[in-house]
Amino acid sequence: MNILLFIVIIAMGSCAPKQKGKVYPSIYATPEEQHAILEKIDSHDWAKSSWINMLDELQPYVDRHQSDPEWIVSRLAMYWEEGAHYTQCYIKKQDWDYGEGNAPVPTVRLPGMRRWNDYVNVPLEDRIPYNKSGDMLGISRSSGDPTPVLVPYKKSGHMIRQNNMEILKLAEKAAFAYYVTKDEKYAKFSSDILWTWLLGTYYMQPPLDPEKSSKGPGGYEPGGILGYYDYEVIHDDRQDVAASTYDFLHDYMCENEHPHLKEIGKNTTQMAGEVFKRFIEIDLVRGGKKGNWNVNRYRHLMNSILVLEPNDFYEDGKGREYYIPFYTEIETDYLDPLPNIMSVYDSITGLWPESPGYASSMIPTVMQMGIKLYKNGVNTMAEYPIIPKAAMGNLGWLDARGNLVVFGDMRGGPSNISVFENLLTYYTLEGDMDNAKTVSAVIRKAVNSGQYSREHLGVEGLCLNKPLVGSSSDLPFHRAAYSPFHRHIIMKNKNDEEKGMMFTLYGGRKGSHLSDNGLALQFYGKGWALAPDGAAYESYWTPDFKYYHGATGANTIVPGYTKGPITVEAMDPKVDDHSFYNREETSPNCSFADVSAAEKRRLVAMVRTSETSGYYVDIFRSDQDDNDYIHHNLGNTATLLDADGKALNLKKVNDLGTAYSSMYEYFKNQRKVAFSNDFVVQWHIGDVSPALYTDMWMMGQVNRQVYLVDAPPTTIREDVTPGQMNKAPQNTPTLIVRQTNNNAKNSPFVAVFEAYNEGEKSISEIQKVVRQDCFVCVKVRSKNGSTQHVFNAIDDQVYKASKDLEFQGSFGICSQNKERFEYLYLGRGKKIKIGNYQLQAVGATVSAELRAVDGKLYYSADAPVLIQKDNTQEKEYPSGYNILID
Repeated sequence: MNILLFIVIIAMGSCAPKQKGKVYPSIYATPEEQHAILEKIDSHDWAKSSWINMLDELQPYVDRHQSDPEWIVSRLAMYWEEGAHYTQCYIKKQDWDYGEGNAPVPTVRLPGMRRWNDYVNVPLEDRIPYNKSGDMLGISRSSGDPTPVLVPYKKSGHMIRQNNMEILKLAEKAAFAYYVTKDEKYAKFSSDILWTWLLGTYYMQPPLDPEKSSKGPGGYEPGGILGYYDYEVIHDDRQDVAASTYDFLHDYMCENEHPHLKEIGKNTTQMAGEVFKRFIEIDLVRGGKKGNWNVNRYRHLMNSILVLEPNDFYEDGKGREYYIPFYTEIETDYLDPLPNIMSVYDSITGLWPESPGYASSMIPTVMQMGIKLYKNGVNTMAEYPIIPKAAMGNLGWLDARGNLVVFGDMRGGPSNISVFENLLTYYTLEGDMDNAKTVSAVIRKAVNSGQYSREHLGVEGLCLNKPLVGSSSDLPFHRAAYSPFHRHIIMKNKNDEEKGMMFTLYGGRKGSHLSDNGLALQFYGKGWALAPDGAAYESYWTPDFKYYHGATGANTIVPGYTKGPITVEAMDPKVDDHSFYNREETSPNCSFADVSAAEKRRLVAMVRTSETSGYYVDIFRSDQDDNDYIHHNLGNTATLLDADGKALNLKKVNDLGTAYSSMYEYFKNQRKVAFSNDFVVQWHIGDVSPALYTDMWMMGQVNRQVYLVDAPPTTIREDVTPGQMNKAPQNTPTLIVRQTNNNAKNSPFVAVFEAYNEGEKSISEIQKVVRQDCFVCVKVRSKNGSTQHVFNAIDDQVYKASKDLEFQGSFGICSQNKERFEYLYLGRGKKIKIGNYQLQAVGATVSAELRAVDGKLYYSADAPVLIQKDNTQEKEYPSGYNILID
């Protein structure tokens, strides 16, 4: 018997609702859609697997509930103690202070504090039943010790919230299982949880904050950030799943009303509506009108709004039709509606003006609400085409593994694929199969790379997601992306985990969940951010947040510039003023960005030497006499060597001081050597196979002290470093190069980095060729015979690195292979020459390349260029790309 037939048989005999009103369910599905969902489960492996996985998760809890109905309910975080069923909680200094009142039923416990803590709840089976104190058993996320400890209620962070959300999500899944199967064991399990939560919330008044630590008095008064039942409206999220659960269970609950309803003289629909309307009314007058607060507030309210009856059901005339316009059109002193929200998105980049973690969560939220409204007759996507543009815009922030780049207040990890699932649903319902194929490719890529699974969909996904169309899994790929608001540049060369290279360079910005951390660099190898921006803080309130949020947690130079405008002196491939991405590319092998801010200027280049190898060049200038160059890199160990490969004698010290930043106190195990010559650092990741290495060569300068230190962990996530390298509590091996009494504008920090698997090192030698005040030249030789001379200058002079090498410009490369010409690359310059080959700008400057391919010469140039080849007379060529020279 197939699943569809089996479920249809079970569904026979379902009863009609006792109380008439609007039709339930309506948020994710309607009664008429049950058969279509059954067909989806029966016809598509991803839906069938998700359904089976959901039932497998529910089964032990639902089965136990038949004989022990108190077990799951007793694990809700409530004010269980007789005589202390609080009806009013008080806030002090943004945390729980005390409660008063005594309801006739246990009431839902308010989280013990606004802030996060270091602990997660023990498994549901191990939690304390009928917990009267609110002290929670927790496991530390950062220590690595799995031993549970008892965390006091007032220090339990979000553990109360997460506990109740976990149980309510089980109730939501069981309610959906009842909708699909009509098996009342699921309804009984789900409704027992929901009745306890609804009645326990019904008797609670919103918390009061007499000292206005939340920027408002609390209660029902407008202002501040408190939700109805949380410290922040953006965490008032239990209403989401409670409303969805109620939506699926409404008719069952009306037929099986809780006995206590007779005592309060209300029926199910009246009591539940009052609870959900409290969330709505309070959340509409709390929190920030701008930014993610505004959007996230609507996200939590939408289910509560859509589950309500029509306006005429309520004495105050406020039903679902009354509240929907507060999202779609009505602006108030406390909230911006959708037109204002979408006006915040950059019309060119499609990006939200906050860090990627926040930005990438906004458009999925808008899309999620849009699909729900679409099912209720309101098509916000058609009215605001910036919505699908913004959804696709987030692809520019993904690395080769599909992880979001890390900068600002975020931890990285996979992009939220739900936005593409919702786009697929929308395009499918609209019959737009071309766009459905594009979005399907994005989802398929995430599935194939292991970043996403369609076999563990929740209730929403099983109801709304559509089958993938087409067969492609190719993502849109661009060599360069630049967002001026975020002051953030991404450059890539190929876009797969094994061959892809990528770096980011960004300026500091305070606010918008961005960081004031200077001109900061990250680069990648094997798809991983090997030189990462750290993000292992527990919350915005923990002391180490300032370390991670500032320059000390990034790869930059201190002291000096940390925030403010940047100037893109040059970049290639370039992104013009009317795009997020590059349109053309000058060279298949070379790309760079040259950025200045205040007294600092940093040029970062990416040079490919084969299909599988390449390196990064970092030239960092700082117009100060004293500077610390900080570089964090993933690794079990870091080893400091001289240019000949001999280990340098490091001595344990404690003399970094904190003059440059008080956050230097987080650098531990300081070891130092005074060394002014060229040196090498090797970071080794031995916890993966094959082992992964990062080698750094740095040009020597006078008056230097080189430190190796242990920096704080890189991450608390399990999926953003290879083998969970440098995840808390592991330290991160970090280099600090201190240069004193030697101005780093004319004596810059010049480094070359190579990342490679064990046995695959490509670079055989790096040499300093010329170092002058405004000019440097470095030679990089690879084992495959290729040699590049890399040039950088910050003035307009013509420099001769040797009798055969000339350069005038910002950045350039001459590449040969065993003395044979390979290419000349000129990045925003006037001239570059090696032997008988020369590129020269006709006008002011040009980005151009002359390269040999299979015995033929090709050129690319963004402006007219003079080309000399062999011993022929130079000739002018027009701008163009990949043009064969006859």
